[in-house]
Amino acid sequence: MTVAPAQTILDLEELREKAEQIEDLVTPPDSVEERAGTAGTRSERRQQWHRRVTDAVLDLSNSMPEGIEDYDVRKLLEHVVQLRRLLDADPKVRDADGQIELMTMRTADIARRLHRRLVHEQLDDPQIAVRLVLDALRQVGVSDIARLLSVSTKTVRAWEQGNPVKQNAQRVVVVAQLLSYLRSSMTAVGVVMWFDAPREQLGNRTPLAMLEKDTPSAYERLIDLARGARAQLAG
Repeated sequence: MTVAPAQTILDLEELREKAEQIEDLVTPPDSVEERAGTAGTRSERRQQWHRRVTDAVLDLSNSMPEGIEDYDVRKLLEHVVQLRRLLDADPKVRDADGQIELMTMRTADIARRLHRRLVHEQLDDPQIAVRLVLDALRQVGVSDIARLLSVSTKTVRAWEQGNPVKQNAQRVVVVAQLLSYLRSSMTAVGVVMWFDAPREQLGNRTPLAMLEKDTPSAYERLIDLARGARAQLAG
């Protein structure tokens, strides 16, 4: 997918959040639509679940920039139609051959892939990434920003003036991608505290220490942690 030059970071974040919603809906426990109760109750819950998935996919599709046809979004629309057919063909709510479960898993894979791609789409550009970091952390001191990005305060000031990112570009990109998850549910001060807090999931190390040790290898673990932190605070 090629994002139109005029599309803002906020536009991209909105798309990413819509893709994340779809991913959540088709991933356990939200995807477990067959609860205890009568067959009629299970069927109703399954239909309600499908309507929620359909609405979320249509919402994402309608939010895509005009003139852009995205392969993953098209596949999501196709999967929603196929899920509808499978549900209609299973009135006893048994999914005896596992086709509904398989189609749901495939839908989750597409949503997950699209979600990851939207996170990277613009933030792989260090110049855009640094703008997000500076915007998200404008309420904290420049020394904290410099520490997170592992550069001098002089460098941060230069970036604030629009100078190109010529050092620690990978670190800037990773921090920006983490902030794309954290900023909607945390204050700027809270974000800094998140980087400085030891985490059991990281062997009691801090996210910042993980970045200092090896930014590339720490990426996936920190992204998972950031997503979890956002979900907990948002819930």
